[in-house]
Amino acid sequence: MAIAKYKGMLMRKTEQSVCGLGGSGYPGMNPGTTMNRVAAINGGTTIVLVAIRNRGAKTFHLLLYGLLLMSSSLFAQVRTMTITGSVADSASGERIPYGSVMVVGTSIGTVADINGYFILPNLELQRLTVRASAVGYTPKEVSVEYRGRQTANVNFVLAGSPRTMPNVEIFGRALKGAAGMAGTTVIASTQLKNSVGIFRNDVVQYVTQLPGVVTVSGVSSQYYVRGGGPDENLVLVDGMPIYNLSHAFGLFSFVDPMIVEIATFSVGGFQAEYGGRLSSVLDIQTIDGDKNKYKAKGTVDLLSSDILLTGPLFSKATSSFVAFYRRPLFQNALQKFYSLGLPFDYYDGFGKATMDFPGDAHISAEFLTSSDQIIQQSPLQPDFKWSNRSGAVSGGFLAGDQFDFKFSLSYSAYHAEQLPKMSRTLGYQLDDISNLSLRGDVVSYTSTRDQLDVGLDFSFPNYNYTFSNKYGSAINETTTEVEPQVWAKYSFRPDGRFSFQAGLRADLQRTFQQLLGAQGGNFAEPRLTLSYKISDPVTVYANFGIYHQRLMDLNDENLVFTPFDVLAPVSDSSGDEESSQYILGCKVEPSNLASIKVEVYYKDLNHLVAVNLNKVYDWESDFIFGSGRAYGVDVSFRYDAGPTLYFLAGYSYGNTTRTFQGMNYYPRYDLRNQVNLSSGFEPVSNLWIPGRLKLASGLPYTPIEGYFGVVQSDPINLPSYYYQFLYSQALFGNLNTARLPGYESLDLSASYDLYLGWAHLNLQGAVINAFNNKNVFYINNVTGAVVYQLPIIFNLSLGWDI
Repeated sequence: MAIAKYKGMLMRKTEQSVCGLGGSGYPGMNPGTTMNRVAAINGGTTIVLVAIRNRGAKTFHLLLYGLLLMSSSLFAQVRTMTITGSVADSASGERIPYGSVMVVGTSIGTVADINGYFILPNLELQRLTVRASAVGYTPKEVSVEYRGRQTANVNFVLAGSPRTMPNVEIFGRALKGAAGMAGTTVIASTQLKNSVGIFRNDVVQYVTQLPGVVTVSGVSSQYYVRGGGPDENLVLVDGMPIYNLSHAFGLFSFVDPMIVEIATFSVGGFQAEYGGRLSSVLDIQTIDGDKNKYKAKGTVDLLSSDILLTGPLFSKATSSFVAFYRRPLFQNALQKFYSLGLPFDYYDGFGKATMDFPGDAHISAEFLTSSDQIIQQSPLQPDFKWSNRSGAVSGGFLAGDQFDFKFSLSYSAYHAEQLPKMSRTLGYQLDDISNLSLRGDVVSYTSTRDQLDVGLDFSFPNYNYTFSNKYGSAINETTTEVEPQVWAKYSFRPDGRFSFQAGLRADLQRTFQQLLGAQGGNFAEPRLTLSYKISDPVTVYANFGIYHQRLMDLNDENLVFTPFDVLAPVSDSSGDEESSQYILGCKVEPSNLASIKVEVYYKDLNHLVAVNLNKVYDWESDFIFGSGRAYGVDVSFRYDAGPTLYFLAGYSYGNTTRTFQGMNYYPRYDLRNQVNLSSGFEPVSNLWIPGRLKLASGLPYTPIEGYFGVVQSDPINLPSYYYQFLYSQALFGNLNTARLPGYESLDLSASYDLYLGWAHLNLQGAVINAFNNKNVFYINNVTGAVVYQLPIIFNLSLGWDI
């Protein structure tokens, strides 16, 4: 063996015969050929150069050194390591969604996915410390060292912390997606205690406190987002679409906070993984259950009671189950408070089983059911019934050191009926929707700076609906559709300041229709988010997106009371509803405890579809078409010092107009100014006192300009009209040109935790509309009578956990 130096590097030259090894040698070599190996030794890394010498010619031919000789640095191989794993709760074994994982001392980090799994790819470090943290948990650090393996698996188990860590929450929101997704709020289960409502910590009541969200009554689970109708809001529970959230005429939602793990709410700018709606997405993830021990908990209050059971299913630490049930206690209790005096009945059920497998994988099976009915004693008043039934099998796993895979097979069914009985003004209404959906999602982590997300969603919805307007014109339709949709999303963070996220979503059927020139087609929906950190506390961002919606609400948006929406698909001849949205935002985080966010938005509602409520004759169209726009600004300030002090202030200004059949008007939910102030503090240990003050300008309504007399006479006795058949008829002004008085309401609550060693008790009292303000609900357009919203309401509850 000979030793030589080549371009400053130590070289070692060896020679061996390759002819006759196994009888063949390398392809294309002649017998008697030998191979020279030139090995560059540089810091312990060896790269082999191969030269071929033909003994007959006695010449050397160097074949494989080309570009490698241009720079000695190219000879050095960089050792890289990928870290995969999960973040879980030490007490229950349940994985923690959106936990933050950072390499200590660097800006390298990621956020665990909704299942608690994470990947840190291609780390060019040989020895490092990884830190995991999450809202409500004590951070944990683990040292990792390169030991000749490309992938290291680290499973973090975090202990619960009595103190919420707002800095982690802010960090998690900032890293979710490339720029934190414009207009998005992540709601952890621990944050729901900051919500005040007639029922305990309802997730929808929390949503209605956020900027950009409008309700048309003081307590309602039907909400409007940035100028969009209630049918423009997508609601998912573990990926299952939910078509109606309301319980008891909208006082609360059927998703009990006891089963909620985390929720993501976006008032606009949502990325390509979501589609089918124009305005917002509420994505709720439920708990998995306790893998370590059996537990039971529940609540009892003046209006309802519920119970939840959880524990290991087959074996500890690897499987769990959850079972939940809720029923009202006193169906007629709210008649003393609610002006409509509607007796109601409902129930909720939820069950889930989860199994973990080696290699960061899991699978779950679950069902969710809910049923409501409002039965009125008067035969002249209609009855209402509606229900939700959903089930899913879902799972996820880390494939190798680069891919995070998630899948689900779900079925959702929604059934709603309006039974008019002897009513002469209301007709029978039916809405029956069933939907089978297959969803898959693969995220590729090529480096710590970028990732690619590719997914598909194949849905097979069936619609059966019956609707009639005030003139008795009815629509009866049964249709089955196929909705194959695919999406791709690319996130790139070249440095610690700039981030870029581009997405594309396409309905394959609608795209082919567009390419073929058929009616109802549309091209793919582009989504784009750019973010730039001006300084450590200040980040600016911009978002653009195009959105389509196939479902529409057949109800009249000016109706005062709608227990449920009658949803139906638009026809191919009508074309999907479409909007283009633009968002500019700025986020300032002066400290780990405080954040300020300002967003300006503009929505161009390019194409809208509505039912023709004025149809009289068969030859008239069932649907009418229009457009609209919405613009405004949302401002929020948040200060969170854990369980000792919490404060959230939000202001919204919005302006919404719609145009149908040549008429411009403000929709009923066009709320111009709104202020929400929420706060909570702990004056003594275990006593938590939250409150909420809401101030809002008046909603639009159609005024009465005056009355005129209508004469009906007997043809045989014409003078009789003077005395017997004269009655007055209201003369209405232009649609929604008047405004109701402003809205003011103060809601207060207090809860006390009592620990008995083997049990945990929580006592809670709530006061809704504490000042007993007479906030106007609506003005009767026929009589002119004023109907007020809820007066002061009290509720007491006892929560227990053993």
